[in-house]
Amino acid sequence: MKLRKKTMALLLFSAAFICSVGVSAFVLWQTDVLNLPNQHEPVTAPVEERLTLYPAPAADGRWGYINGEGEVVIRQVYEDALPFFGKAAWVKQDGLWGAVDAAGSFIVAPEYAEIAVYEYEANRFICATGSNVSTAPQNSSLYDVNGQKLFGLAGELRPMSSGLMAFSRTKNDVTTWGYINAHGEIIIEPIYAAVGEVSGNYALVRDTAGQTLLLNIYAQAGVPVSGVAGLDAVGSRMVLLQDAASGLYGYQDVNGELVIDYTFTAAEPFRGGAALAATDTGTGLLTPEGVWAAEPVYAEGQYLDHGVYALKHTGEPGYLLVNELGEPVTADIVYGWEEWQNGLLACHTAAATLFINRDGELQPGLELPISPGVFRLGKLYGVQDENGLSWFDDAGRTVYSAGRDRELSDEVRLLTVLENADVNYLVYYPQAEAAAGDLNSTWRRLNQALADNALGEYYDSYTSGGELKFAVRGSCRLLTAGGVISAVQTLTLDDSWEAEGGVEEAVHTVCFDAATGRQYRLADLFADTVNWRQELLEPARASYLLLHAAGAPEQPEMQEILAKRLSRNLDFSLSAEGLTLYFSLSNGTVQPVAIAYRDIEALLDKEGALWQNLQGITRAE
Repeated sequence: MKLRKKTMALLLFSAAFICSVGVSAFVLWQTDVLNLPNQHEPVTAPVEERLTLYPAPAADGRWGYINGEGEVVIRQVYEDALPFFGKAAWVKQDGLWGAVDAAGSFIVAPEYAEIAVYEYEANRFICATGSNVSTAPQNSSLYDVNGQKLFGLAGELRPMSSGLMAFSRTKNDVTTWGYINAHGEIIIEPIYAAVGEVSGNYALVRDTAGQTLLLNIYAQAGVPVSGVAGLDAVGSRMVLLQDAASGLYGYQDVNGELVIDYTFTAAEPFRGGAALAATDTGTGLLTPEGVWAAEPVYAEGQYLDHGVYALKHTGEPGYLLVNELGEPVTADIVYGWEEWQNGLLACHTAAATLFINRDGELQPGLELPISPGVFRLGKLYGVQDENGLSWFDDAGRTVYSAGRDRELSDEVRLLTVLENADVNYLVYYPQAEAAAGDLNSTWRRLNQALADNALGEYYDSYTSGGELKFAVRGSCRLLTAGGVISAVQTLTLDDSWEAEGGVEEAVHTVCFDAATGRQYRLADLFADTVNWRQELLEPARASYLLLHAAGAPEQPEMQEILAKRLSRNLDFSLSAEGLTLYFSLSNGTVQPVAIAYRDIEALLDKEGALWQNLQGITRAE
C-alpha cells in the first residue's frame, strides 16, 4: 500500500448554538463555593432566537464578527473569537478571555486564562477559569449565555451531565469532589476523592478510603460496587462491569442485580439510551434489556452524542448511522462527519453533506454537495482550516473568506480547490487563478506541481478495476514568510477496512514566490559553497533530540535517516523563524523536524533571492 497520512484536523469552533433558557444571575463569592439561598427561584433570562453575527478572521489572523451579508460589524481586533451564545460572545484579548455584546462592548472583562462550553439539553453554560483578579490557586466562574455570572468557586468545574457539575475543593493540600447544580447549589458535599459523570440520579464515586460507591444523588447515599470499568461507567440506570476472571464485560442495574451477563469482549457504558458492545463476531448496539438493537456484525462503533451512533462496516469503508433503537438515521452510508455545531451534526454520504439535529433526525431542507469540514451556524455554512475561514449561504455564494483564498496580486488569486471524484477521494489543495486572462507559464507549472502533490499517482491508483483500494483525504496548510509561501499538503490514505489494512500519511510541499509563482528548492536557501545535504544533519539531529526530550515519541528510524546525507528531494517548508524538514518513515507516519535560522546562520545565503524574499526585501531586477 502507498505511503499515507492522517488527515489534518479542521480547526472548528467550540460547539455552539442558541440557548433557550438562562438561569439565576445572583452572584456571591465565598471561599469555596457559592451557595444560593434556596428561597431564590431560578430566573429565566431571555435569549435571542436568531443568530445574526458570525466569527470571522482578518487577513492578519485577528478576529471580529460579520453579519449574514459578510460585512464586518465588530472590529477584527481579537486573538480568538467564539460564536455568540445568546447575547454574548467570548473573545480573547491580550491572552485573556472575556465576553462582548453585539455592539462589541465588553460585558465580561477579559481576565480569564481559559474557557469551556458546557452543554445540557438545550442549555449552554460557559465556564471561565484562571481569573487574574483572584488570589486563589485555581478558580472557576460559570456564566449564562447572556454573559451574566451565575456563581464562582475556588476549584475546578467538570462538564455538566444530567444538570449537575462535579466541583473540587482543596484544603490542606487535599482535593475532594462533590456536585453542584447550575444555580450554584451544592447537591453533594465535596467529600469524595474522585467522582464520575452523573447519569440521571446516579454517579460512581471513590471515597477517601479508595472504595468505589454507586451514589444515589438525591438520596445522598452510596453503596459499594466492585468490578466497575471506570468512574464514568454508569448510564441508563446500568453500571458497566468487568469480570476479573474472564475479562468479559456485563451490566448490573442500580439495585445491584446482574441483568446482562458477562458475555462481551469489549463494551461501553449506556449513553443516549443504548450501549456499544462487542463479541467475537463484531460490534453492535445493545438495549438496556440486553437485546441487540443492531447485531454485532460491525468492525467498530462510535457514540456521536445526542442519541446517534456510528457503526463501521466490515470489509468496506463507511458507517451506518443509527439511533438508540438501531434504526438508520440516514438512508445512505456515511463516510465522515464533523463536530456538532449549532445543534447540528454535518455528515457526508456519497452524494451530499447532510445535517442531523439533536433529536437524531435529518434536518429538512439542509443538503449540500460534498464538502468535508463544512458546518452550519445560524443561517450560514462555514468551512475552517489552519489557513482561515470561509462563510457561504444556502445558494453557495461566498459571503466572506479570509486565509483559505488569497489575493496574491491584482492579477493572481490563490484559491482552495476541492477534488472529489467520489466520496472516497476528498482532497483540498490550492490553485492559482488569473483575475483576468490566462496565467503565465510559471504559474501554470506551479499549479501542476500543487495538483500532482494532491492527486498524481494517488488519484490514478486508489481504485483498480472498479474496486476501491484505499480512501484518500487531503488538506493543505499555507505558511507565509515575507514574499514566500510554503504549501504543506497532507494526504491520508486509508484501507483500514481490509484485514491487514491501516492508515498511513504523506506530506508534500511546494515553496514558491507569492508574486511570481517561481518555485524554490531547499538548496536556494544556502550559499553555493555549502553542502547542505551534509551540513544540515547536525542541526537536524539536535532539533530531533529536543523534540524527543520534550515528550515526542521516539522514532528509532530517525537515527538511521539522520546518519547519512539528506535526500536532494526532501520536502520542506519555510516560516519567519526557520525551516521544517519532513521525513517519511516506514511505519506510515511523517516526522517533521524544525530548525531555527539562528542555528544555521553560517550556512545561509543572505544575499540570495530566497532569503531576501523571506525578509520581505524587494530585489531590483
